[in-house]
Amino acid sequence: MENEKIVLRLGGLAGILAFIVWIVELPLFGFVDPFTPEGLVRFPDVRAALGMSTILMMTIAFLSIALVLALYRALRGTNMAFALFGSVLGVIGYIATALGDASTFFAFAPISVLHQAPAATPETQATVVLLWQATQGITITFFFVGSLFTIMCFIVLGVAMLRAPAFGRRFGGVSIVLGVIGVVGVVASLFVTGESGFQLMGVAVFANIILLPLFGWKVYSLSRGPRSPKT
Repeated sequence: MENEKIVLRLGGLAGILAFIVWIVELPLFGFVDPFTPEGLVRFPDVRAALGMSTILMMTIAFLSIALVLALYRALRGTNMAFALFGSVLGVIGYIATALGDASTFFAFAPISVLHQAPAATPETQATVVLLWQATQGITITFFFVGSLFTIMCFIVLGVAMLRAPAFGRRFGGVSIVLGVIGVVGVVASLFVTGESGFQLMGVAVFANIILLPLFGWKVYSLSRGPRSPKT
């Protein structure tokens, strides 16, 4: 029992901390955004800030995994199948997101070096621009898979919460509704090209920003005393 409380406490704190890191990260990413048309040219000037942004994003991903595992621990007693399936989706999704975060920096950096090289001819730079765009596609694929899996995770876990006395219909309903909204945004991004499509995936990001502190606080509260009656 004590071990379970420790898991819930740490997982809950991880969710709350992930939310705090998100608040710091959002304006930073808006400043360094490498997916804009000027991203390749600006990269040397924002390299350090983008590196910090990448570290923060990967931190969010791993903190979120800790929360998902704590949710599995809290829900497995009432709905094992949905708790397990939802947590697996979440872990895969956040790992894919972390890979996308890493590739944003480590894949773009050498391409920027080629573009800024003193010996680079206009023809070479034109080729590098195409390479930059192709690499963006790979990185965005990681973000697409990560966003889809993580938001589906909260839909499935929301279903599990409906039957869990500690969560009930309110938490389960909020998780499902925000999850569905996030899925709509991610799927809609398939049909919109360019930066607008990437921004549609941001719907899943904002759903995460709401759900992380909400469930972080709830899971942490479960570690402090008996579970509340079903609402």
